[in-house]
Amino acid sequence: MPDAGRLPRYPFAFRGDHLAPELAESVVHRPIQRVRTNTGTDAWLVTGHELVRSVLRDRRFSLTLTSDPWMPRQDPLIPPLSVTDIRTQCENAGLLQDLFQGVGPHQRYLTPVRVREIAGGLLDTFLAGEQPGDLMDGFIMPLSRALTMELLGLDPEGCPDNAELFNIFRTGPESMQGVPESWNLTLAWMLGRLPGLRASGAGLLGRLITLSDASGVLNEEEVGDLFVFLLISQFGNPATFLGAATVGLMQHPEVTARLRKDPGLLPRAVDELLRWTVFLGDALPRNAREDVLLGGVLVREGDLVLVSTDAANRDPRVFPDPHRLDIDREPGPHLRFSDGRHRCPGGPVARMQAAETLRVLLERTADLRLAMPADEIEWHRYYAVTLPVAVPVHWTLPGAAAPGPGGGRLRGAAVPGPDGGTVTP
Repeated sequence: MPDAGRLPRYPFAFRGDHLAPELAESVVHRPIQRVRTNTGTDAWLVTGHELVRSVLRDRRFSLTLTSDPWMPRQDPLIPPLSVTDIRTQCENAGLLQDLFQGVGPHQRYLTPVRVREIAGGLLDTFLAGEQPGDLMDGFIMPLSRALTMELLGLDPEGCPDNAELFNIFRTGPESMQGVPESWNLTLAWMLGRLPGLRASGAGLLGRLITLSDASGVLNEEEVGDLFVFLLISQFGNPATFLGAATVGLMQHPEVTARLRKDPGLLPRAVDELLRWTVFLGDALPRNAREDVLLGGVLVREGDLVLVSTDAANRDPRVFPDPHRLDIDREPGPHLRFSDGRHRCPGGPVARMQAAETLRVLLERTADLRLAMPADEIEWHRYYAVTLPVAVPVHWTLPGAAAPGPGGGRLRGAAVPGPDGGTVTP
């Protein structure tokens, strides 16, 4: 084990299309190891699939305790109980069953047909513009926003912009100031939407506020906090997946060609992309409630344990040739949506959104390719989820000749930069 003064600093990297080499090495040779966090605190980093699943399922490792200001933590900002104990909050207010149904396989708020309609309209506008265009700013981010508003039943009028919403995912050095400001701005907007949700009963939030009012357990601000958490969760998932997945697919044109030829492969391809893409810009934190022997290592009561589901999804003991994007791979027990009590219930709707969006993207382009080397794409640093700053692309429409090299300036509005500023493509 390395000297305490020379522990590796975690997180190691922020790319969504490549697992950090340190994580790839750890999952094979050191599935549990000591690291140093953004706060300078020492923690256990768990990367092996078996150990990761064990931590996520073992209630001796607590997410709720990460809200205790006396506990060691990975980032300066203390997460509120409205984030770390949302399941208990929803149970107490009688919302849990409807929340799970509202993002489950039989949810009625966002149909596949509606996803294709929204994606098709936004993509047509994007493809009518100049080349190269920024796929993130021109398509993925507005699509993620529109799908979220549709699912939740929110009127988007006056909602903070995408950069402000994404700022809530900030970690590391600037999180203490940036996250509370963006959260409070979004909360104030959400509180203004509650009367309309009560009146209309629209979407998932319309259903949840009706149940919450009937139970009387949550006050107005607690409802607002819960709804902000659902808003950013639903916004972050498609944006993060589609950003990394499209970059990954454009690095594997043979896979894209197969999917264009046989769209029936999309559900399996989405499952493989969920495993292969790197989702977390940090880790899933837990604090030990008591001494626990984990992988032959004694984790002491109160110790901070960081779980990397991305590394676990590349464990060769579970996924042969794990770094290969293989859409013929038999579906396996990947942990993209976590596991145990805090497993994300939104897996079904996330899979559906991903498959239908990729279907539209492949149908309406005969070719889609990066306008720069993949290794030169910039990714946001110090955010809880991975996201490219911009994805410049060229495309060919069905029946059209491919454009020559060059082809104009990168089109797109200002996007949030890695250090909190903006980058104008």
